[in-house]
Amino acid sequence: MTSRSSFIGLIPARKGSKGLIDKNMLNLNGKPLVQHTIHAALHSSLIGEVWVSSDDLRVLSLADSLKAKTLLRPAEFATDESSAIDVVNHFIDSLPKNINHKNNFIVYLQPTSPLRNSKHIDKAIMSLLENKEESLLSVMHMRKSPFKSFIISNSGRLESLFKENLSNARRQDLQDVYISNGAIYIFSIEDFLDRKGFPSNGSMPFIMTEDDSIDIDEKEDLKRAEGLMGM
Repeated sequence: MTSRSSFIGLIPARKGSKGLIDKNMLNLNGKPLVQHTIHAALHSSLIGEVWVSSDDLRVLSLADSLKAKTLLRPAEFATDESSAIDVVNHFIDSLPKNINHKNNFIVYLQPTSPLRNSKHIDKAIMSLLENKEESLLSVMHMRKSPFKSFIISNSGRLESLFKENLSNARRQDLQDVYISNGAIYIFSIEDFLDRKGFPSNGSMPFIMTEDDSIDIDEKEDLKRAEGLMGM
């Protein structure tokens, strides 16, 4: 379980993007956005193989030049309606049929998290191994508690999203809350197939800082990421 071949890096990099056009190939600090994640995965001391799944030939060519393995994603798994679950299932189906689903883990690394580096990846994998867990999810602390949130009812009135007494509680009395930052998902192939999806409840948390958790979705995110990289 501790051998390099036990952990397979998977980087999903679809061509289409509703927000930033050609997001994965946009320049960030002198490199295409996706290259930062490929570099982090390749420099992990615990990931055996690094795969890039994409329908974009430019991304696949870049990945190949960096010595990552490539998987051409079929059009049906590269639409706006396609889910990350579809992408992982397609990847698993492409693996050798004799691979051990229990002892092989996928380290799913989205290219929109450029400040997640090889040290984060290795620390997350080591945490998983030391605690003998089946799945791990990277998260960050939410500065504003959702327990104080409201919805607007059909009658146009505010309603507490949770119990009303929580919305009136002192902030220091409320439980700390964490949200997935999308940077690192680690799960055994067997666990993914059993869940029919990504790990969530019961997974081991890997806490990252807000800065390291930056997710590239808009132009302002790119500017902020460049500023953080220059610090």
